[in-house]
Amino acid sequence: MTPVEALMAYDPADPLAVSVEFVCGNGMHTTWTMGRDLVAEGLTSRCPVGLGDVRVWQYGEGGLRIRLHSDEGSADLLAEIEDVADFLSRTYQLVPEGSELDGFDVDEVIRLLLATTPVQGRCWCGREYPCLDHGAE
Repeated sequence: MTPVEALMAYDPADPLAVSVEFVCGNGMHTTWTMGRDLVAEGLTSRCPVGLGDVRVWQYGEGGLRIRLHSDEGSADLLAEIEDVADFLSRTYQLVPEGSELDGFDVDEVIRLLLATTPVQGRCWCGREYPCLDHGAE
């Protein structure tokens, strides 16, 4: 395996996610964002956890494997469980588990989604949008 430098980051404004920025040997930077709970679950699992493009599980003695998959290919990354656990511990000090959505106003989000805004363009039938036959469908 080729070593890569990685930097884990956490933004309390996006409390359910952690990001990992990888610096490859060619100087290229790639950032992946994954669920904080996915990484936490992977710390204690001998089998891969995750159903999408990111899978996480224990590897060997004290290791953590993070498998990333995209259309361009896949990569297996190894990290020390202790380092990742320490990082996650600091994120939970900032935003405790279970409080990630405290203060989230679902009513306001729905109001914004349903707010009427002028729409430019054409209806699926080809008429000016919204057309009288199809409304705002």
